[in-house]
Parts: sequence; C-alpha cells; structure tokens
Amino acid sequence: MTTTMPRIANNALMPEPKERHFKYAVGGAVVVEALLVLGLIWYGHSTPPVKAVKPKEHVIAVQMVTLPQPSPKVVPKPLPKPVPPKPVVHHVPPPPPRPHPKVVIPPKQPAPTPPAPPVKQVTPPKPVPMPAPKPVVTPPPAPPPMSAQQTASMMGRYVGMVRPIIQQSLRVPAELRAMGLSGKATVEFEISPSGQLLWAKIIKPSPLGAVNRAALAAIQKGGFPPFLKKMPKQNTVFQIDVKVGAGSN
Repeated sequence: MTTTMPRIANNALMPEPKERHFKYAVGGAVVVEALLVLGLIWYGHSTPPVKAVKPKEHVIAVQMVTLPQPSPKVVPKPLPKPVPPKPVVHHVPPPPPRPHPKVVIPPKQPAPTPPAPPVKQVTPPKPVPMPAPKPVVTPPPAPPPMSAQQTASMMGRYVGMVRPIIQQSLRVPAELRAMGLSGKATVEFEISPSGQLLWAKIIKPSPLGAVNRAALAAIQKGGFPPFLKKMPKQNTVFQIDVKVGAGSN
C-alpha cells in the first residue's frame, strides 16, 4: 500500500509527453523568429547601397527616303450609251372599201292625169277710185332785196347794240388812270349771223400801246347778239372806234 501511492503522486506532478513537445516547439519558433529579425537588421546595415543603373540610350538611325510620286489615276471615260435603234414603222395600207350593194330603183310609173278642172268665170275687178290731186302750194315770193339805205340802217341798229357791250367789256389800264391819259383805236372784226366773233385786229392804232391792247381785249371778249331778222345771213365785217381813258367807263 505504501509503495503504490507515491507513484500516483509523481505521475500527477509531471507533464504529459504531448504538452512537453508543444512547449518546446513554441519556444523554438520564437527563437528562430528573433534570429531572423536580427539577421535582417544586420544585413541592412552591412550591405552597401545599390547604385541606380542608368538605362542605355538606344540610338536609332533614320534615313530619309524619297518615295516616288504616285501616278495619276486614270479615270476611265464612260462608254456612250447605246442608242436604241428607231423602231421601223410598217405602213399598212388601209383595206379597200367594201363595195356598196347596188339598189335597183324601179322606174316611176306615170301618174294618172287628173281631169281638167271646170273653167271658172272671172269677174272683172271693180274700178278703184283715183285720189284727187293735191293742190300745189307755191312758196311765197321772196321779199325784194333791201336797198343800200335799208341795209345801212339795219347795220347801224346792230352796231348800236354792239357798242355798249364793248364799252362794258372795256377795262382801262391802271397806268392810264394814274396819268390821266386817254386815246382812241379803230378795231375791225368779223361776226357770224349767230353773233360769234371770228377775228379782230387794230386797223388805226393809238400812239399809246395800252389803249390798243385795252380796245382789242374788249372786242375779243365777245358776247354779241345774233343778227336782226332783216339783216343778210352772212358773215359781216364791222369797224368801230373804241375810246380808252380815265372817263371811258
């Protein structure tokens, strides 16, 4: 009994073989790692710095070569389009006309002659009374021509109607009024039977030009009456003396 008990105690105090190997392995790994760190530190201090190696310069030889110019491109000319041949037109003659069938017309038979109508007795027409001839109206005989005195009298009456019209149309120039001058000009003019003035002119002028112009202007304004009934119905020439001055109108 005394011998077995100590063995059991000794076995309990001593580690098992597996735990012992694990401890040894961990201790050896720590030692190896420390040695590696120390070796790296020593190598870094003892190794000389590495010089940077310059890259070698590569020299490239370039040679200029003149290339030949390319030949111009030859554009092929387009071929002409073929002209289609004109279609040949064949003229076909029209067919001949068909002959019309002939129609045979039988000859006309003579119509029977009608019997002659009875002869009617023609009564003579009644005589138409002739109209009585109209009496021929002879125009009244023309009045005898006027004598020279009568003609002169009628002309004087007409001139008496024309003179006041001329005096009313007369306008005395201001220069004559201002200077108190006056004058007389004889005007010749032609009038138609209807009283229309055909022409007018000065035949006996005044030494004052303003008098002549005023007298001719008064005639040219016109407005004359037609001829009197017994006056000759033809264009007539008149001569009138026109007085122009401060007291004319």
